[in-house]
Amino acid sequence: MRITPLDVRQQQFTVRTFRGFDVQEVDAFLQDVAEDYETVLKENALLKEQLAVLEERARGFADLERALQDTLVTGQRMSEELKATARREAQLIVDEAQLRSEKVLDEARAEEARIRADMHSLKRLHRQLAESVKVAVERYLRLADADLGEAGTE
Repeated sequence: MRITPLDVRQQQFTVRTFRGFDVQEVDAFLQDVAEDYETVLKENALLKEQLAVLEERARGFADLERALQDTLVTGQRMSEELKATARREAQLIVDEAQLRSEKVLDEARAEEARIRADMHSLKRLHRQLAESVKVAVERYLRLADADLGEAGTE
């Protein structure tokens, strides 16, 4: 059972005529005790209110901390996902560039082979033309020699 300041103020003691307490002293003491007890109870109530406010703020801070941690974790996860996506895209770009370079090399090799074939054909054609000119010149020389031989015999 809890004693209130009012209980202390209203407390009555039986007074004995022999060796009893001074009633005014006891009443004054009880008054002081009641006032001190009342002050302590008020302070206790105020401290409980302050504690409740601080506990509520602490819960708010804990919620905020959790939210910040969640945000941080989400940010880190997104950062990792972005890095992974960037790596994949970079690899795709590199792969595509390699394919294009291989295609360009293949086209260049095909062009080189065509040019070599054309050069070979032109060299063959040049030899054939040179041979035809040589044959024609030799024929004209023989004809000229034959014409000169006939002209000298006449």
